[in-house]
Amino acid sequence: MILYTVQHMLLLRLLMHYKFQEAAAIHNLLFLVSAACSEEQALGFYDFVRKRTGAYSCSLQRVFDELIAEGLVQKGENGFRLTEKGKHIYRNLGGTLRAFPGFWEQCSSIMQRCREAEQLKERVFYNITFRRAKIGERIFDYSLF
Repeated sequence: MILYTVQHMLLLRLLMHYKFQEAAAIHNLLFLVSAACSEEQALGFYDFVRKRTGAYSCSLQRVFDELIAEGLVQKGENGFRLTEKGKHIYRNLGGTLRAFPGFWEQCSSIMQRCREAEQLKERVFYNITFRRAKIGERIFDYSLF
């Protein structure tokens, strides 16, 4: 049993509302949201590293792996989806995200413009913050992580 954080709830909410074939698309989405905010958000991830395939966050991947290990998320033919247990947990604890409406609105806005994983990836590679970092380097230099 893990202690669920608002970051766990954010991932559950994303998977409840959108379809993701690969975890890389979630990494790219949350990088774009974090980069769009003018200051660090409690809900954001800021330990992104530039990879050849886009942005990657160890802490985001850890949270995602915890959700899979707990049986809340599983990968199927159509990508990642919430299990019944995951839906139940989200319904009971998802209200914690109400304190972060701006972050969710930014996620929704980006997802409305980028329906495909390739569009998210393209936007990441056009992002100036991403472009300033070299492959393997941390992207946000003001990160607390």
